[in-house]
Amino acid sequence: MHRSIDIYLKLTDYPKAVEVADEFMRRAPANHDAHYLRGVALEGVGDYKRALVDYADAIELWGADKKGISSRVFLRMAGAYAALNQFCEAAAPINMWVALDPAARDTSRAQKMISDYEAQGHCTVSTEFQKESFPLRGQKNVVTVKAEINGVRGLFILDTGASFLTVRSSFAERAKIPQAGASEITLVSANGHVKAKLSKADKVMLGKLEAVNVPIAVQSVDDKSYGAGIDGLLGMSFLSRFEVQMAGGFIEVRTRRPKK
Repeated sequence: MHRSIDIYLKLTDYPKAVEVADEFMRRAPANHDAHYLRGVALEGVGDYKRALVDYADAIELWGADKKGISSRVFLRMAGAYAALNQFCEAAAPINMWVALDPAARDTSRAQKMISDYEAQGHCTVSTEFQKESFPLRGQKNVVTVKAEINGVRGLFILDTGASFLTVRSSFAERAKIPQAGASEITLVSANGHVKAKLSKADKVMLGKLEAVNVPIAVQSVDDKSYGAGIDGLLGMSFLSRFEVQMAGGFIEVRTRRPKK
C-alpha cells in the first residue's frame, strides 16, 4: 500500500492516493508513514487542514527519538500552515526540527526560513536578548514554571520531550483558546495514545520570553492528569523558538542568537 500511494503521488492522482492512504490508515492507524503519505496526498487535493493533522501525528507517532525524522515532514507541515495563511504557526515545525539537533541545524539558512515566515505573519515579538533560568528539582529533574497564556497565568511542567504546548480543556476555556472546530490530533503519553484538539494561543509568556500564535494542544483531562495543580506541559511548539540548555542544576531558556 505504501508503494501504491507513492505511485499515485508520482502520477499526481491525489484523490486516488488519498483513497489508498485512508485504507492504509484503517489497517495501521499508528503507522507514522501512513500519516505522512496521507498528509502529502491531502495537500495534493488542497485539504491543508487535514494534512496538518497527519503531519502532526506522523511526528508524534515516530517515538521518543524524533531526531531521526526527515526534514521533509517538518517542511511540509510548515508549508501546510503557510497555505492556510498561518505564517507564525508555519515557523513552529522548522523551529522544532532545529531544536532536535541545534548543533547541526541551527544555521543561517534555517533561521532565514523561520524569519521569512515570521515576517509574513508579522509575528516577531522582539529581537532583544532575554533569558530565564529554572532550577532542576527532585530525582526526576522535573521543572515547573509559571507561564501566561493569553494573559491567564498557569503552572506548567517544562517538557522538551513534548511536541506541543499542551493544556487542560478547563484552562483553555479560561484562556479563551478556541476549541470549536479544532482538528483532533494524537499525542503519545505515559498512558499510551491520547487525543487532543489542535488550536493556537495568541500569546505565551515565560517571564520575559514571549511568543505569539503558538500551536497548542488541548486535552480533555481531569485536574490531576499532569499532577496536582499543574495546568499542562510547556512543550516544544513554544520552547523551540528559543535556545534551551541544561547546566549546573538549571535549565536556561534564552533568545536564539542570529547566525552569520
